Amino acid sequence: MKTKKIVIKSTSGFCPVEYAYSDKLTITANSIAYEYKPYLKSDNSFNVYRKWSYKTTNSTLGLAFEKIAVDVDEILSRDQEVMYCDCGTMNFIVTYEDGNKVVREFGVPADEFAECFKIIREIIPVSEEVPEAIRISEDCDDEDE
Repeated sequence: MKTKKIVIKSTSGFCPVEYAYSDKLTITANSIAYEYKPYLKSDNSFNVYRKWSYKTTNSTLGLAFEKIAVDVDEILSRDQEVMYCDCGTMNFIVTYEDGNKVVREFGVPADEFAECFKIIREIIPVSEEVPEAIRISEDCDDEDE
C-alpha cells in the first residue's frame, strides 16, 4: 500500500505543567505542517503556541516523503514491547491511499526513531525550529552549548 499521509503526535511527558505540551507534525508528498500546543496558555516566552505549514511542487519533498514512509512502515512493524517512561507518548498515524489508517503509540524516547527523524529534519524549513515531536538527544545537546 502506498502511503498518503504521515502524522507524528507527541506529548511532553512528566514535567512541570508550565512546560507541558502536545504537538503534531503532518507530512505528505507535497506538504509539511506543524502545530505545538502548550498545556497552559501563558505569556511566558519559552512555551508558546506555534503553527506553520508549507506546500510545494518541488520533487525534493516527495522523494524525502518516500524515504520517510519506508522508515515509518518499519517502525510500525516493530515487534517492540511497549515501554513507558517519563518522556511522554509518541503516536505514528499513517493514512494509505486506499483510506486505511494504522495508528501505533510508543512510550519511548525519540532517539528510538533517530534515523527516520534525521530524514524528516532535512525537509523542515530552515526558518523553523525542529519540532518537539522529532527532537532527539543531539538537538538537546546543541542547546546546552
